[in-house]
Amino acid sequence: MEHKQYVSDEELLAAFIPKESAQKLVQEYASLYHIFTRVSDEQLQQIAGIGKARLRKISMVKEVMERMEEERRQQLTEVSDDTAAFAYFKFLEDKPKEELWALLLNAKNQVLGRKLISVGTVNASWAGIREVYHAAIQHLAFGIILAHNHPSGDSTPSLEDTNVTRKMIQAGKMLEIQFLDHVIIGRHGNYSFYARQPELWDRI
Repeated sequence: MEHKQYVSDEELLAAFIPKESAQKLVQEYASLYHIFTRVSDEQLQQIAGIGKARLRKISMVKEVMERMEEERRQQLTEVSDDTAAFAYFKFLEDKPKEELWALLLNAKNQVLGRKLISVGTVNASWAGIREVYHAAIQHLAFGIILAHNHPSGDSTPSLEDTNVTRKMIQAGKMLEIQFLDHVIIGRHGNYSFYARQPELWDRI
């Protein structure tokens, strides 16, 4: 049986850009995954040997990766616990800005839809709480999972994150729509409010 020859990250990247440029990128960002998910087009253009034509090739690889990730999410039709929620929202891991998303579920925890609520800092006073529940009502959702990312990579919740969670639980009880969880996605780990702070649901 023929053994598959190992090809390094540098060699794979050198199929798209000059070898010296590939070496520099791998040294700086450690892996192909980080290069294709965290490095902006502007940053890539600052690397010697990467012009518009080569940048377009890299952009096409990024697009392929994004479409594969979207297809994987579509296949994940049931989100019943924090592990499934972390997997569903993995795409937030490398976003350069905070993004807040609502996942809308039926009574069997099957995905009805999702909605991007805001881009930027999450806070408890912003009008997005109304937008989340408006989307839930439109989809006739039984439950909601809220998710946002911490671009720093540290998923430790802030005071505002906790305040948002409290207000979401309160609004859900008033509207009789279950607020199931609020998860925070980070490169160095994820956080589930329902798993780590279940008492929040009992206090309201």
